[in-house]
Amino acid sequence: MFGPGSLLYESYGDRRGFLVAPVEGLLQLMYPALGRGVEQHSGFYGEPLQRLFRSVPQIQGTLFDGVGAAETAAQVRDFHRDIKGAMPDGSRYHALDPETFFWAHATFLDAPLRTADLYFRKPYTPQEKAALYREGVRWWRMYGLSDRVVPETYPEFQKYWNHTLHNVLQPTPAASELVQFFRTTGSMPQPWVPQAVWRLGGPAMSQAWLRVGAGALPPVVREMFDIPWTRANQVAFDAFRKTVAATWPAMPYPLRIMPRARAAYRRDGRAGLAAARSFARTADGNRTPAA
Repeated sequence: MFGPGSLLYESYGDRRGFLVAPVEGLLQLMYPALGRGVEQHSGFYGEPLQRLFRSVPQIQGTLFDGVGAAETAAQVRDFHRDIKGAMPDGSRYHALDPETFFWAHATFLDAPLRTADLYFRKPYTPQEKAALYREGVRWWRMYGLSDRVVPETYPEFQKYWNHTLHNVLQPTPAASELVQFFRTTGSMPQPWVPQAVWRLGGPAMSQAWLRVGAGALPPVVREMFDIPWTRANQVAFDAFRKTVAATWPAMPYPLRIMPRARAAYRRDGRAGLAAARSFARTADGNRTPAA
């Protein structure tokens, strides 16, 4: 259970996380077994954005549901029990294979780190990142799966992340479909959005992602999908992310914080992200914040 003083608890409700959500969704789909599961067991191709965002509240619940968080984690895990099948080469996959499930978890850990690096005025320090990762290991254990796949420290997690990024991820059919969706958003209406709204906003969203949003992708991923990235793109992206970082504190609280986090803060209180960061910098490297 997580609570006030935890970096995950204090940060994961920040809506800036949605700015990196498409990145994390794409990285998940690029993991061969995970992409295959989505391909065979999901309505992803018809409504990729809805599939991408509807899992967020459930994942947040494992951090924000207080005494019910363990039950939420069990529900998230059990939702994947029947997601299994055959890879194109005939080998078998299962969504609850620890290697596969941990990669999905790793992307959810990468989300607050990437958000802070790109959209905070002061990104996390190495000590803070290490503390957040230690919390992430506790978070993983809530699912009741094997620890054998879990890197012990944040530097080891970085090695695991980079190895997976460069040697395991592929432009799977599901991942390629998501990239194609962003390239031609206007031509792929979503059933949950009024068509008139989609016709007006879809093309603009596509251009925004290709010209700015793709800046949050690891360069190797842009190369895999042949997403052009020029100096002008980088300048525009840097201006965008710095503007977000500078103006975010002035945004109204309900717009900055997602509902499940706001409910937890009302119920269990909040120390604040600044306090959690200070704790992380001064805590023993072998300790994690109390729940």
